[in-house]
Amino acid sequence: MEGLHNSVVLNHRLWEGGGTVELELPAHWNVKVLPMNGDNKPVLREADYEASLSSLAPLLKGKKEICVLFDDLSRPTKTFQVIPSLLRLFERCGVRDEQVRFLCSLGAHAPLDNGAFRKKLGEEVLERFPVYNHNCLGNCEDLGTTSLGTPILINREYRSCDLKIGIGSFVPHIFCGYSGGYKIVMPGVAHLDAITYHHRMLTWEHVKFDDIGNSRHNAFLDDLREFGRTAGLDIKIDLLVNSAADGTDVFAGNPDHLYDYMLTRAPVHYATPVPGGADVVFTNVYAKANEAAIAVGQAERLLKDKGGDIVCLCDTDMGQVVHYVFGRFGKECWGRLAGGPRTKHPKVRRIFLVSRYKDLAGSYCFGRDEDLCWFRDVREVVKALDDDYRNRSLDVHVVPDATIQMFSFTEKQ
Repeated sequence: MEGLHNSVVLNHRLWEGGGTVELELPAHWNVKVLPMNGDNKPVLREADYEASLSSLAPLLKGKKEICVLFDDLSRPTKTFQVIPSLLRLFERCGVRDEQVRFLCSLGAHAPLDNGAFRKKLGEEVLERFPVYNHNCLGNCEDLGTTSLGTPILINREYRSCDLKIGIGSFVPHIFCGYSGGYKIVMPGVAHLDAITYHHRMLTWEHVKFDDIGNSRHNAFLDDLREFGRTAGLDIKIDLLVNSAADGTDVFAGNPDHLYDYMLTRAPVHYATPVPGGADVVFTNVYAKANEAAIAVGQAERLLKDKGGDIVCLCDTDMGQVVHYVFGRFGKECWGRLAGGPRTKHPKVRRIFLVSRYKDLAGSYCFGRDEDLCWFRDVREVVKALDDDYRNRSLDVHVVPDATIQMFSFTEKQ
């Protein structure tokens, strides 16, 4: 190929030491990079975390046992950036190390090992405090049911504490509008039976879900908020993040108040203007790299009505997250609510997956094998596309992180 000078550099491999992937695209392609609005905002500094968390001091007074929930590597929260300010707050309030434990809110995901904990929390936490995985199969307390019938089965260690703090990110989510808030509790530290019942609502005919970012009249969100209130989350620390997974806004306080705060900011923050449809979409995964199917689903919406191709940049050695509700565990063995490989949209011609870590067992989350084309090097994909389209001009969109961006068309497709 000649005339390659559409150069785009994207963040990649968030939890694997960081890095970038560079696209060199043909000059005769009409390439548009689609950043989200939040990428123009300044990144939080340590002083910002200090100022926000300082307001929590009165809530620590007289507390004996403290549980700190944090999310796993399927979420972009750089918890290690929040932790120093939280630990200094504990020290100022006279909280001793032996009063504190950290608990990973895994939901129905696989447990983390010591190395993964250190990536998420930093080195100091593992050496000063006990850090546990949530066990979604046992050690849970029964607190009744929600109004919609979800059993409130909640981690017993979490319930044993008289102060419960959650740390996470407020990012777009296809089911409940946004991750964040009480989602750190449901499904975070809920029993698998509760998670299954809650997620089964997705199949209820009278429960409607619109699109990513929908938080109004959302029964799924209402149910998890009721679950979280009953489970007793006292403090939530949530971040808005940019496409480099750096925090730009922080909230610390009552989880219910968080929604009012974040829902005035998040829709604008993650909004991404789109100038018409594309023939090819290069969709990068970063914030939720091991839930890369989100990016494929998002990219489908960006194609022209006549159809086109998707290139998903998912070069992570973590692969795709193990999920006991929606995952695959054999040729015909599935999680509780899984029903087979993902079905691609009719206007998707092909799905190109760019990864050095091809995973046949995990490919179901992207689509059926016959719809997928695996490549180790994005340059090979670019050449294949240019050859296939016979060197003609293409409308090409490049998405910095399609796992958290929200798209709105500014031109008619």
